[in-house]
Amino acid sequence: MPKNHARKSALAAIKSTYKLTHTDAIALLDHPDTAERVLLYDIFEGYKNITTYKAAVELLEQQRNARDSATTDEHDDDLVAFDFGCEGCGYLIEGFHCCDCGADHEYSCVC
Repeated sequence: MPKNHARKSALAAIKSTYKLTHTDAIALLDHPDTAERVLLYDIFEGYKNITTYKAAVELLEQQRNARDSATTDEHDDDLVAFDFGCEGCGYLIEGFHCCDCGADHEYSCVC
Protein backbone atom coordinates (compact mmCIF):
# COMPACT_ATOMS: atom_id res chain seq x y z
CA MET A 1 0.00 0.00 0.00
CA PRO A 2 1.42 3.44 -0.88
CA LYS A 3 2.67 5.68 1.90
CA ASN A 4 0.49 8.58 0.78
CA HIS A 5 -2.69 6.56 0.34
CA ALA A 6 -4.45 8.35 3.22
CA ARG A 7 -3.49 11.75 1.82
CA LYS A 8 -4.69 10.78 -1.66
CA SER A 9 -7.97 9.58 -0.21
CA ALA A 10 -8.38 12.81 1.77
CA LEU A 11 -7.67 14.89 -1.35
CA ALA A 12 -10.21 12.90 -3.37
CA ALA A 13 -12.82 13.35 -0.64
CA ILE A 14 -12.20 17.11 -0.44
CA LYS A 15 -12.37 17.49 -4.22
CA SER A 16 -15.62 15.56 -4.52
CA THR A 17 -17.31 17.01 -1.43
CA TYR A 18 -16.52 20.68 -2.06
CA LYS A 19 -16.08 20.56 -5.87
CA LEU A 20 -12.56 22.00 -5.64
CA THR A 21 -9.69 21.75 -8.07
CA HIS A 22 -6.74 19.57 -7.16
CA THR A 23 -4.60 22.63 -6.36
CA ASP A 24 -7.25 24.13 -4.06
CA ALA A 25 -7.77 20.78 -2.32
CA ILE A 26 -4.02 20.51 -1.64
CA ALA A 27 -3.94 24.07 -0.28
CA LEU A 28 -6.90 23.33 1.99
CA LEU A 29 -5.42 20.07 3.23
CA ASP A 30 -2.06 21.76 3.88
CA HIS A 31 -3.54 24.80 5.65
CA PRO A 32 -1.23 25.38 8.64
CA ASP A 33 -3.86 26.11 11.30
CA THR A 34 -6.16 23.18 12.07
CA ALA A 35 -8.87 25.34 13.66
CA GLU A 36 -8.91 27.64 10.63
CA ARG A 37 -9.03 24.61 8.34
CA VAL A 38 -12.27 23.53 10.02
CA LEU A 39 -13.66 27.04 9.52
CA LEU A 40 -12.66 26.87 5.86
CA TYR A 41 -14.55 23.58 5.51
CA ASP A 42 -17.58 25.33 7.03
CA ILE A 43 -17.21 28.19 4.53
CA PHE A 44 -17.18 25.76 1.60
CA GLU A 45 -20.27 24.04 2.99
CA GLY A 46 -22.19 27.24 3.71
CA TYR A 47 -21.25 29.49 0.81
CA LYS A 48 -21.93 27.89 -2.54
CA ASN A 49 -20.44 30.90 -4.38
CA ILE A 50 -17.04 30.30 -2.72
CA THR A 51 -15.28 27.83 -4.98
CA THR A 52 -11.57 28.46 -4.41
CA TYR A 53 -9.21 28.20 -1.47
CA LYS A 54 -8.11 31.81 -1.96
CA ALA A 55 -11.70 33.10 -1.85
CA ALA A 56 -12.43 31.09 1.31
CA VAL A 57 -9.31 32.43 3.07
CA GLU A 58 -10.23 35.99 2.06
CA LEU A 59 -13.75 35.54 3.44
CA LEU A 60 -12.35 34.10 6.67
CA GLU A 61 -10.05 37.13 7.03
CA GLN A 62 -12.95 39.52 6.33
CA GLN A 63 -15.07 37.82 8.98
CA ARG A 64 -12.21 37.94 11.48
CA ASN A 65 -11.53 41.62 10.77
CA ALA A 66 -15.22 42.48 11.07
CA ARG A 67 -15.43 40.62 14.40
CA ASP A 68 -12.25 42.27 15.69
CA SER A 69 -13.33 45.77 14.69
CA ALA A 70 -16.76 45.25 16.25
CA THR A 71 -15.12 44.07 19.48
CA THR A 72 -12.67 46.98 19.46
CA ASP A 73 -15.39 49.56 18.79
CA GLU A 74 -17.56 48.07 21.51
CA HIS A 75 -14.87 48.42 24.16
CA ASP A 76 -13.36 51.79 23.18
CA ASP A 77 -15.71 53.61 25.56
CA ASP A 78 -14.75 51.26 28.40
CA LEU A 79 -11.07 52.07 27.97
CA VAL A 80 -11.76 55.79 28.39
CA ALA A 81 -13.75 55.12 31.59
CA PHE A 82 -10.91 53.30 33.42
CA ASP A 83 -9.73 54.97 36.61
CA PHE A 84 -6.02 54.38 37.07
CA GLY A 85 -6.11 54.79 40.85
CA CYS A 86 -2.91 52.99 41.89
CA GLU A 87 0.31 53.15 39.94
CA GLY A 88 1.95 50.57 42.22
CA CYS A 89 -0.29 47.55 41.63
CA GLY A 90 -2.08 48.61 38.44
CA TYR A 91 -5.52 48.68 40.07
CA LEU A 92 -7.97 49.76 37.36
CA ILE A 93 -11.62 49.46 38.33
CA GLU A 94 -13.44 50.02 41.61
CA GLY A 95 -14.59 46.92 43.48
CA PHE A 96 -12.29 44.37 41.84
CA HIS A 97 -9.70 42.03 43.33
CA CYS A 98 -6.13 43.22 42.86
CA CYS A 99 -3.94 40.46 41.43
CA ASP A 100 -0.67 42.08 42.55
CA CYS A 101 -1.34 42.90 46.20
CA GLY A 102 -4.26 40.50 46.81
CA ALA A 103 -6.55 43.10 48.37
CA ASP A 104 -10.22 43.43 47.57
CA HIS A 105 -10.45 47.08 46.62
CA GLU A 106 -13.69 48.92 47.11
CA TYR A 107 -13.06 52.50 46.09
CA SER A 108 -9.28 52.85 46.14
CA CYS A 109 -6.13 50.80 46.32
CA VAL A 110 -4.80 49.81 49.76
CA CYS A 111 -1.17 49.51 48.65
